[in-house]
Amino acid sequence: MDTEQIILGLLLLLLVGGVAYYLLLHGSQSLRPDPATRRQADLRRQSETQRDFQRVFSMTRAQGKEGLIKRWMDRTGCDRTEAMRLATEEWRRDNR
Repeated sequence: MDTEQIILGLLLLLLVGGVAYYLLLHGSQSLRPDPATRRQADLRRQSETQRDFQRVFSMTRAQGKEGLIKRWMDRTGCDRTEAMRLATEEWRRDNR
């Protein structure tokens, strides 16, 4: 290999690396959903979690449900929806 081929190879390697870096930074931003779409997905997940929680704990009084949610929120420091999901998962795990 002569010097020209080595230099051309290094330039080509730098070019490919630069393009990959650019696509990594800017290409992933276009794949992210806009805030409105993200909010809709969060609401869909939240309502699905709430329905699941209500279905699992349908025979539990409202005070018991609120206490269960509060306990999970205090224990893990999570939000209300996550507390419902965790309580549902624990119930399913214990009742298999």
